[in-house]
Amino acid sequence: MRYLVYGFCVFATACAGTSPTAPSASQGSGAATLRQSGGTAVTQALHASDLPFTGNLQATEAVDGSVHHLAGTGNGTQLGRFTYAAEITVDDETGDGAGSVVWTAANGDQVLAATHGAIVLFDFPNITLKETQVITGGTGRFSGASGSIVVDRSLDLLTARTAGSYSGRISLAP
Repeated sequence: MRYLVYGFCVFATACAGTSPTAPSASQGSGAATLRQSGGTAVTQALHASDLPFTGNLQATEAVDGSVHHLAGTGNGTQLGRFTYAAEITVDDETGDGAGSVVWTAANGDQVLAATHGAIVLFDFPNITLKETQVITGGTGRFSGASGSIVVDRSLDLLTARTAGSYSGRISLAP
């Protein structure tokens, strides 16, 4: 009987085309759940998927005329620990800004986005900003990516430090 059960398990695994330790994915979920040592679950993006893109970031903002340069780090879904770089041109009269953003995962894969933002609240020395980013592509596993991201952050004008959170969706190319 033991050999019959063992044989059935081997047969079922072979027919499924996976090994018992392969990542598993829910039907149509667009993500595979992997187990790292210690049992920690990590979600890995699969191509042609629509996935959450959420997390937090912190950066330093330097101003050169009307161009604001952001350089920072964060942690979030699909990227893990990442670096963040943005070049945003700000209209001094309205406070609206537009520019480009590069999100770089630890392995070097990048998400590229165009951003447009505005001041939501000004309470010196703090400014609350809301940005809408449209994903325009990327490199590595994010090549051909699309989607949108909303970034909510606060900027301390005295320290030039900004911090906040982001949420959105990313679709990976097939």
